[in-house]
Amino acid sequence: MIEMLEDIEGLNDEGVICYPFKGQQGDKKGFYSYTFSSDNKTFQPATEAKLRQLIETGEFADKGRIRMVPKGATSTAQAGAMKVQNYKGKPVR
Repeated sequence: MIEMLEDIEGLNDEGVICYPFKGQQGDKKGFYSYTFSSDNKTFQPATEAKLRQLIETGEFADKGRIRMVPKGATSTAQAGAMKVQNYKGKPVR
């Protein structure tokens, strides 16, 4: 089962709401992945508390992406790096 944070939302290219998920393998197993770079090679692992702290302090307001999947995903094959759109029901600015 994929563990997701459903109060942190992003939108994929098709406009589907997606959520951060805990990695299931490799060096990011058990962590959420984020980056403040434009490439897909510099993702950092984060605990839930760290990810929330970054969002709450405005780090994702202008830049940054989190790896996310759509609700109901059964694998991370559909994962993408997305900008945080909403946090706890409010827009991230």
